[in-house]
Amino acid sequence: MKEIYKNLYQFSVYIPPMDFTIHQYLLASDPAILFAAGTVQQAETVLPEIQKILGDRGLKYIFISHNESDEMGGIPVFQRAYPNVSVICSQLTARELSGLGINIDMIVKNGEENLKDGELNLKFANYPSEVHLQNGLVCIEESSGIFYSADLMLRYGNGVGNTIKSKWEDEVGNISEERVPNKRKLENLKTDLLNFAPCFVAVGHGYCIECEV
Repeated sequence: MKEIYKNLYQFSVYIPPMDFTIHQYLLASDPAILFAAGTVQQAETVLPEIQKILGDRGLKYIFISHNESDEMGGIPVFQRAYPNVSVICSQLTARELSGLGINIDMIVKNGEENLKDGELNLKFANYPSEVHLQNGLVCIEESSGIFYSADLMLRYGNGVGNTIKSKWEDEVGNISEERVPNKRKLENLKTDLLNFAPCFVAVGHGYCIECEV
């Protein structure tokens, strides 16, 4: 666990044979939000650390970008510890969670919508996640300037606690059809993302990004 940015804690697993890093993040704002629930095993590992950081405070939100085990597998672990936690997700993810028997309060969002609560000011963009262009989400927390990119700005390598510097426009421009294999949807996504102005990109995999002007 590392405080990688202001009040943002990173929890990571590095897989040497793949040279690949998987991250989750806790933004210990008021209220607190977790970006990506991780797998069951990851959730069980990081839960005690999250409880230590939050103390008597609750975890109010879990943001789920899209339907993969490293994004949503650990939800039941956190729900047992924080029974009142809500999942923020797309309509498709909400249906998938219900189909998996995960009975939890879900807040369904679409691109260009907001969620404001206390210190949190979340703004969402639709993310046609690979490989089936499923209806997912990415989001920026505008008060802190933190953007959670899920798989969009993926890099290989040991990204545990490591950051790079880059321009936001370059990062958006470099999103390839490997990530979004549909030209029209990719261009729409890039247009939406260029309306954001993050200070820090919390990536799902690889190296977090400090945004240069």
